[in-house]
Amino acid sequence: MKTTVESKKLHLIEEFLKIQNEETIHKIEVIIRQERFKVLKGELDTAISEMELNEMIDRAENDAIKGKVTTSKDVKKQIESWK
Repeated sequence: MKTTVESKKLHLIEEFLKIQNEETIHKIEVIIRQERFKVLKGELDTAISEMELNEMIDRAENDAIKGKVTTSKDVKKQIESWK
């Protein structure tokens, strides 16, 4: 089962990297945020507020601005090395 999940994630990454439409990317970001919030809410003893989640997202976005990210080119290279 784990292999299936890993292969699905790789496939999604490959498909995501092909997307050129900014609106589509934004919709995917919203879905990821919503799902991440559900997971975090379920994992924590006390639920985090939407404000706290937004602060976490802001910190992540600031990391991206500061270059603390992996480029899609690097991700593609990593994926190719897994094959």
